[in-house]
This record gives sequence, structure tokens and C-alpha cells, in this order.
Amino acid sequence: MTDTEPAYPRRSHAWQAVGVLAIATVFSYLDRQLLYILVDPIRQTLGFTDTQLGLLQGMAFIVFYALFGLPIGRLVDRRNRRNIVIGGILLWSVMTVLCGMADNFWTLFAARAGVGVGEACLAPAAYSLISDYFPQRLRGRAMACVVLAAPIGSGSSFLLGSLVLSLVPGASQVDLPLVGLSFGWQIAFFAAGLPGLLIALLLFTIREAPRRETVPALPDPDAGVVVPATLWSFVRRNGALLACFLGAAAMFAVTAYAVSAWMATYYLRHFGLPVGQVGIIIGVLSIVAGISGGLTGGWFSDFFSSRAWRGGRYNVICLATLACVPFLVLWVAVGSVPLSIAFLLATHLIMNIVSVGIPSAMQEIVPNQFRGQIIAVLYLINGIFGVGVGSVSIALATDYLFVESGVRMSLLVLPPITMTLAFGLSLLGWRGYQRARMDMAG
Repeated sequence: MTDTEPAYPRRSHAWQAVGVLAIATVFSYLDRQLLYILVDPIRQTLGFTDTQLGLLQGMAFIVFYALFGLPIGRLVDRRNRRNIVIGGILLWSVMTVLCGMADNFWTLFAARAGVGVGEACLAPAAYSLISDYFPQRLRGRAMACVVLAAPIGSGSSFLLGSLVLSLVPGASQVDLPLVGLSFGWQIAFFAAGLPGLLIALLLFTIREAPRRETVPALPDPDAGVVVPATLWSFVRRNGALLACFLGAAAMFAVTAYAVSAWMATYYLRHFGLPVGQVGIIIGVLSIVAGISGGLTGGWFSDFFSSRAWRGGRYNVICLATLACVPFLVLWVAVGSVPLSIAFLLATHLIMNIVSVGIPSAMQEIVPNQFRGQIIAVLYLINGIFGVGVGSVSIALATDYLFVESGVRMSLLVLPPITMTLAFGLSLLGWRGYQRARMDMAG
């Protein structure tokens, strides 16, 4: 790090910034996942096939989120991060509203792609900003406030979609000012997208934080000398660690997306619960687990970082991925709905602890000048593996391996295996993480 670091912003302003970024994160996930609960009414009114809807849910969003994430991460490391977030919010909010105006597959595909581009701005800039707003001892709790906003947004998407569809069901329409006759699913997109324009204005109340914790030089692993710090020299120095870290994050993403994508279907098919009840259960569960798990994860992250624990914040990832495995088994194995929901709540709570631990631990070892790009890579991998592999793996296992037992057996077998792999990979990277912490400490 540099010898003279700029002073941290006032604590009140720092927490205000976290609050605004958390609100932005809530609406990013609300806009991103609202389509999941609107599948049937969109199919009913526009005549889409399941394949088309699957492409809209996954590929239309994640491909453009991934493609634009890396150049945006590079901008985050060089330009005003607050303004990048403002631009992203404006773009994804407008595109969410345009989702509600789409009348065919390609217009909805283009609008979903725009949502992906806009949301690619948020995470790299937000996490980079937080690391410059707070000292190390508070960063875990600060980041937790943003991370826990994601499940709140996800849960809110189920609640908002269920509410609007209950008021304007099926092919019913309402005459709205300016836009005319609109289906319920269109109104849901309007309701989700328009508040983003106000949130963009809120971002003007916070300031760009001065950058700190830049590392001018790093040891070269081959030559045995100190070389100027570049992204390439950082990756060469920590290649094994990054492979383990990102591999663990990928396996965690597969697990999390598999459970999130199929838990509603499991309760509908295995227990025969009505769809409205399932939507409310999952929405409330996601919010409760997000808040409790996020805050717990932030506290543990700061606890391990502020004391002389070898491994620092990385310990949270190792311990939480291990602790999650039995609950991944139990929520599917039990035959009682209340018990299953209780174990699913515990599963989500622990997964939210991991969700806080991953970006918090990454900030502890990555020099400031590379944080936007490394976080962009992290979210690229999460998107590819989570969206591209997580939900599909359950579908393939159900169709070809566990045909008679159905989705229950797929959920009982695959997520515990992938979470165990996440634990194993994180454990392999523990020593490398400790060395990287020492590099950052100088």
C-alpha cells in the first residue's frame, strides 16, 4: 500500500452511501428476476414457447451482463464510480419499462439484454466504493448491507409479481394513462422499472471516495524480484489462489441458482401446494434469510478480519460452505412441509453468509487498482455457472438420471455435491489467501 492514505469519508456519509447502494441493489434484483414469476401470463398473451421463455430468463440477460462486465470493471478502476452506477441504474430502469412494452420475442430479448448491460455496472462499482468508504474493521458489515439487498430484491420480485397478477390476472387488461390497455405482466414491469429513475437521483447525494490501498509493486513468483504491480503480475503472483477462490465461487453459484430456480417447483410438484402460497412463502423466506444471513455474514467477516485469525475473512467462506451441506440435504429429505421450509430457511441463511464472505474476502487481498476488474470476473463466473449450469443441471438430472423420482432426487443429490466442491476448493486456497493478505499488509 502507499505510505500516505487519504482520510476516510465521514462515517455518516459512508453509511448513507451504503444505504443508497443497497436500495439500488434491491431494485436491480427485483428488475432482474421479475420475469420468473411472469412466465405463464407472458406465454398466455404473447404465445411464447418454453424455449423462448428460457432464453429470456437466462441467455438474454447473462450473455450481455457478462460481455459488458469486464470493460465496465476496467472503467470502475479508472473513472468516477458513482457516475458509472448512475448510468447503469438509468439504463436498466428504462429497459425494464421497455420489457413491459414489448410485443414480440425479439423486442423483449433486446430489453432484457439492456437490463443485463445496466446491471453489470452496479456490483464492481459498489464494492469498490465501499472498500474506500470504510476501514477494514467495518467493511464486512458495510458490504453485508449491499449483499443482503439482493435476496430482498429477489423476494420482492415474487411478491410484486404475485400482487399484480392477483389484481390483473391472465389476459385481463387495464387502461393506463399514456400507454393504454396493459396486461398484468406489463404493469408489473412498469411498477418495477419506474422507481429506478428516482434511485438514480439519490446517487447524486453521495460522493466519489478517494482511492486507497493501492499496491505499487508485487513479488514476481518466477524471477524472485519485486516488479511493478499490474493486473497480470497480480494474477501471476496469486494464480493458484484465484483458481481456487473463483472455482469455489462458481460451485457455490451453481448450488445457489439450482436451489433458487427449482425450490418453487419442488413444493408445487412434491407437496402439491398452490402457486400463490408458494410465491408468498418463497418471497418472505428470501427476505428473512437475506437480512439475517447478510448481517450475520458481515459480523463474522469483520470478526475474523479484525483479530489475529490466520485466513481472515476467507474463513467465513470455508466454514459456511461446509455448514451448508447438511441443510441442503435436510430441506429435501424431510416429508413435512413446515420442517422443509425451516431447513430451507437455514440453507438460505447460510448461503447468504457465503454471499457476503466472497466479495468481502476478495476486497481484502486485491489492490484497489484491480478491484473493479476482479469483481467483474467474479460476477462473470457466477453468472455463467449459476445461470448457465445451476438450473439446467437440475433439469438434466430430472429428465435423464432420476426420471422416476423426479426433481426431488435431483435436488437431494446435486446441490450437496456442488457445495462440497465449493468447500474443498476454498480449503485448497486457504494458504494462498494468507500470503495475499500479507502482500496487502506490506
